[in-house]
Amino acid sequence: MKPEKGQFGAPSKFETFVRSIVPSTAVLSRWPGFTAFLSVAEVIPRSFIRFFTKAPVPPTKYIVRIGVGNFFWRPHYWYLTSSFGMWMYYLSNGYVRLDSTIVDIGSGSGRSAAGLRDCEYHGVGFTGHYFGFDVDKDMVAWCSKNFPADRFTFKAVESRNKVYSPDAKEEMPSLDIGEQIGNADLVFSQSLFTHLLEQDLKHYIAESFRVLKPGGVMAMTFFCLEDLKDQGLIGGRWTFRHRMGAAYVENEDFPEAAVAYERDWILSACKEAGFSEVSTPLPSFQTTLIAVK
Repeated sequence: MKPEKGQFGAPSKFETFVRSIVPSTAVLSRWPGFTAFLSVAEVIPRSFIRFFTKAPVPPTKYIVRIGVGNFFWRPHYWYLTSSFGMWMYYLSNGYVRLDSTIVDIGSGSGRSAAGLRDCEYHGVGFTGHYFGFDVDKDMVAWCSKNFPADRFTFKAVESRNKVYSPDAKEEMPSLDIGEQIGNADLVFSQSLFTHLLEQDLKHYIAESFRVLKPGGVMAMTFFCLEDLKDQGLIGGRWTFRHRMGAAYVENEDFPEAAVAYERDWILSACKEAGFSEVSTPLPSFQTTLIAVK
């Protein structure tokens, strides 16, 4: 089923045009001229949003760096609200509890963490511990300063990625969660697998398995070629015409900008890592992958 206009994943013609000439917002967010433009452009919306919330909001360049969906013109709103639906889904399916140990790979500027931090009902909120890992040291530093340290830990990892960390060393980082190794309830990411080539993707599947407790869940979103084709999304915003091993990439110069995989391949990779139950229950422009240890 093809998404209707205005749905997440179905950009307008203008947004499609912009994305066709910009390989990655992460790359764009590091251009000095664009950064200067964002610094000026965010003054009014940042002031306006303070009428509605006192929650910390990162600089717009960090929000843009992790992606804003199709919400080009309201990134602060997107940052503060976009993860609520995800947490509702995870909680309602029993993947997490409010006292869970949670690992976020590719935590960025804390978009997912913000929804968990702000989830509260009559004084009852998140009491577990969240570990966020990211290759961007600037965003890790911002998150470490602006989230409660008793429940949120952010760590920088060293891993080279042409889009997100072009100057980093070629390493396969481990997910260091201290005494909670083998005891995590959930390892997840929003759009991590859409930026990983085959070797890195398999590494993080293995790391997820290692830190999870028996029965724990890995939940990842990825570009599934079959689902994109079924929804009529190949040939417009995405083509994924270039093949690199098992990966299909949108841009050969910046291969990690957008990476797709075939469903059977990614399910097999999870099973090879040791996961017992693997499924893709939510086909969309980014399909959700659920793997149970």
